[in-house]
Amino acid sequence: MTRFILFVATLTFLLLSPLPALAQQPKTEAQIRQLIAQSRSKDLKTSDSAGEALSKLDRSSLPALTSILTKGNPCDRVAVAQWFVENDPHNKDLVPAMTQVATGGSLRTLFHLEEEMMCRRAAAYVLAFSADGLTVLNRLLREGDLWERQSAVFALDDLTETSNYPDGSIPVFKQLIPELAKAAKAKDRTLSCMADEVLGQITRGDNAELAALAKKYVR
Repeated sequence: MTRFILFVATLTFLLLSPLPALAQQPKTEAQIRQLIAQSRSKDLKTSDSAGEALSKLDRSSLPALTSILTKGNPCDRVAVAQWFVENDPHNKDLVPAMTQVATGGSLRTLFHLEEEMMCRRAAAYVLAFSADGLTVLNRLLREGDLWERQSAVFALDDLTETSNYPDGSIPVFKQLIPELAKAAKAKDRTLSCMADEVLGQITRGDNAELAALAKKYVR
């Protein structure tokens, strides 16, 4: 769990870091993959330098970024997703790619299963950045297996802590709130406690309409 928290903290930092639009030579897939690998280095100088280089990628590298997003291994796909969130949030491939990762559709081997499972969960956090992604989280919360339901509620917990709801997501949240109420009654303690916490955060949030609706379901 500690490794997952550190992974999500790093992902969140990348997602929220401003990405300067500097003209540069396009990077190849191999170059971007190398930067991703270096960004995970235990050597801070190496990881910081690679992270900075990734943050400065511009649209000239879009073909390579898109290829990794749609065809890469789960963790590489999540790593480049932050670029799309900041630079091309309505890209048609972003939500389908993160949905595939979050649901395990892109898992290929058992070699790094623990790492890939963490990346599956991290993909759910990326889905929380858009209304379309939240629609997927709603489906996972309603129909997913236990891991997927937990991933969805963890991502919603992170989002509702700030009430920084994505544009156009209020109608989706109106559908999510009843599903969260059902999850709050689940036998799995992690799922039920987290769902209950998310409902509480919505009731205390800045959106009065959602707060009023959530209060109807709070135990």
